[in-house]
Amino acid sequence: MGSAGRSAVRGAIESLPRGSRVRQKLSRTFLTLPADVTSLYMDNFAVFSRQRLHELWAPAARQALGGISPYASAERYFARSDASTLLNKLLYVDTKTYLHELLMKQDQMSMAASVESRVPFLDHPLVEFAARMPERMKVRGMTTKHVLRECMAGVLPPEILSRRKMGFPVPVGAWLRGPYRHVLDEFILGHRARARGLFDESVLRQLVASHASGEANHSERLWSLINLEMWQRMQLDGEPIDDLRAAVAKPAAVSYAMSA
Repeated sequence: MGSAGRSAVRGAIESLPRGSRVRQKLSRTFLTLPADVTSLYMDNFAVFSRQRLHELWAPAARQALGGISPYASAERYFARSDASTLLNKLLYVDTKTYLHELLMKQDQMSMAASVESRVPFLDHPLVEFAARMPERMKVRGMTTKHVLRECMAGVLPPEILSRRKMGFPVPVGAWLRGPYRHVLDEFILGHRARARGLFDESVLRQLVASHASGEANHSERLWSLINLEMWQRMQLDGEPIDDLRAAVAKPAAVSYAMSA
């Protein structure tokens, strides 16, 4: 597809309603993104893409960071992989990075509930067997988990086998638009957060306003920024965790964003 064709396709996708799932899906494909691994894989699954990070950092912070790549760890694993195909290289990177994060969450959340959990699909002979499978069995058109679905045919009901993938989402986005909007004003737009000088204030305000209006869903980005500020208050400022809990639980009487 030539540049004119790509521009036309990109324009057609961007003309779709902002909340459209079709627009969201297509905007994360080669139809709108540069056809390279960093753009289609690393940028695509990052909370903040390289471009968004560049815009987010305050000038002094951006200069201090220099040319540090936000994907340095993933890039090292990608270069280290001896897989002969792109798909298997990316699967190796996922195994060494994202899977570790998921397991950490699973382990900590289960321990917090006094549950000793197990992950049978990660039994190492099964993982090694799955890694050796031909690519046509790992990716099967638009069908996810094709081999697992075939294995469970006749065991699980059809409505389970054919339903869309379902995660375990928490309605953070809705909370930050409603009963916990004050958390944004405190931990992202508040004086203490802004005084650190890490981020461009105008970009922060735009993120909050866009999310609050429903124009876009920035829940992951806002959640990351909230957690960063909380971490800084505990680890750098020595603030007791009870103070943070009180700030989250109690709605602000006056918006810090408006009083700044």
